[in-house]
Amino acid sequence: MSGQPLHVVVGAAGATGRRVVAHLVAAGCEVRALTRDGRSIGHPEAELGAADATDPAALVAATVGASVIYHCAMPLIGRWRQDFPSLTDAVVSAAEEAAARVVFADDTWMYGRVGGPMTPDLPYRPLSSLGVLRAWLAERLQHAAAAGRIRLSLVRAGELYGPGVRSMIAGNVFHAPGPGGRAFWFGSPDLPITPTFIEDFARTIATVGREDTSDCATWHVPHPEPTTGRALVALAAREAGRRTAVTAVRSWRLRALGTVVPLARTGVELLYQFEQPFVVDGTATTKAFDLWPTPYVVGVRETHRGAGLQHSFS
Repeated sequence: MSGQPLHVVVGAAGATGRRVVAHLVAAGCEVRALTRDGRSIGHPEAELGAADATDPAALVAATVGASVIYHCAMPLIGRWRQDFPSLTDAVVSAAEEAAARVVFADDTWMYGRVGGPMTPDLPYRPLSSLGVLRAWLAERLQHAAAAGRIRLSLVRAGELYGPGVRSMIAGNVFHAPGPGGRAFWFGSPDLPITPTFIEDFARTIATVGREDTSDCATWHVPHPEPTTGRALVALAAREAGRRTAVTAVRSWRLRALGTVVPLARTGVELLYQFEQPFVVDGTATTKAFDLWPTPYVVGVRETHRGAGLQHSFS
């Protein structure tokens, strides 16, 4: 060890965790990348570690000496209810034992229906069962911070896009269009939306972990000015050199599909976000940490480039 503060990333093999490791390494931090099996994640400068993140004793042992613990683990969505609570409790136990800050890679599902931009001071009014779970996880972490057990930074993103990302918009926007050259957009394609480029999410998490000094704070990822689903699809199509029209998939259609496709049942729970303005306000984060968002044209270009690289090596 170099004597620098140790940053431990739990869930380092995931799409977000891997990028958080990269940003921390680039900043010159001492990094331990934790995965279930200790696999390489492509960053030789980071120390590798193995632990079952749902096992408090194992996670405590794997995070000895940590100054910051990044909660980037993402169970399969079908196992959120089984795995997320125990995983989060284990992270709290490990951070308490190490006297470390917890930085949680969070989303905005706990806010529920909103009429304008989502700011960090919004109350929790979740509409879906998954939103209730996310609110419960955040509150559990906040209660631990209020009790003085940990210091806490919640970092929240909107719907993610970027190379290798799977989300309600990523596949429909960036993969080949459907029959007739059409892309499908869940909800209304003409409402304001601020999709989150995954590199911006990871950069914000890493920066907050290095620089946040509060006992407990919520930070939203900075975003460009709002776009729309229709404009995002058009931009992605233009960058890919194709023409694409947009077909809106309304909640009733997805609900009908959910009677036979389990993943669609999950999607319909969250479709309300795309039937209202879905704008995440990260102004406070920009002011506090001098973080600026990636323009959509750059993020879309990088997403296409990343997809091309993946296909060329597959």
